[in-house]
Amino acid sequence: MAQRVVLHVGTMKSGTTYLQQTLYANQQLLAERGVLVPGRTWSDQVAAVRGVLGRGRDPLFGDLEQYWTRMVEEMDAWPGTAVVSVELLARVTPARVKAVVESLPRGTEVEVLLTARDLNRSLIALWQETIQNGRTWTWDHYAADAERGRHGTRSAETGLAAETFWRQQHLERLVRKWAAPVGIDHVTVVTVPPPGAAPDLLLGRFAEAVGFDPADVRGSEKANAAVGAASVEVVRRVNEVLDAHGHPWPTGQYLRKHLLAKKVLAARRAQEPRIGLQVPDWVAAYSRELVS
Repeated sequence: MAQRVVLHVGTMKSGTTYLQQTLYANQQLLAERGVLVPGRTWSDQVAAVRGVLGRGRDPLFGDLEQYWTRMVEEMDAWPGTAVVSVELLARVTPARVKAVVESLPRGTEVEVLLTARDLNRSLIALWQETIQNGRTWTWDHYAADAERGRHGTRSAETGLAAETFWRQQHLERLVRKWAAPVGIDHVTVVTVPPPGAAPDLLLGRFAEAVGFDPADVRGSEKANAAVGAASVEVVRRVNEVLDAHGHPWPTGQYLRKHLLAKKVLAARRAQEPRIGLQVPDWVAAYSRELVS
């Protein structure tokens, strides 16, 4: 039986893709150091989490619940630490959180790990990600809606953009939600280093929280490709045109996101202005409140 199961639940756009790719690129080395990364690929973990969250069947993966069952069996047979890293766990209800924890091998110590990036960069990164996932919100609309919804309460003025952002980024709420079944002493927040920091600093912090020696662990060279300011606007307008012609998301998902955005436009990033903004007063105030 695994002595510890570490659930890395997000937040989104906080280096999660880099860490997940690094875990699987070093799966054998980590196993030799007592850390199990269950599943053949990260997609297996995603399918397993979708299964425990009650998503039923998938055209590609079939019965999703069986993926979670097999992953729990794999962890149950492991004598050390096991790591599950899927951001879908960040946006589940408290009832589902409890169900996830209770489905793990009985007697196993469960720890929850959240990676957190500064709010200003998260705003930009998540806006870009929503556009790549078929949304048509302008930056001004997205930022204004996020500001209106920052206290976690819905009103006639807040919209879907705010709900989408804060469901993934309301760190205090995420900590409290996961602390309820595992205890606050079993929740760790790992901060993402600022721009210009050593490339392996995030991996070192993550390794310390999970409990493995990062020596000789190769950080993934792949990244969740971002695009420049002009290219985001291209994708946003493509989404508007497709919506207007009766082809809403996820129609053309592979062509829009993986081919156009991730391959064609991401390659132009160095030629375009970067997406950035001065830190708004409300972001600075909210961040101080969050830290306290």
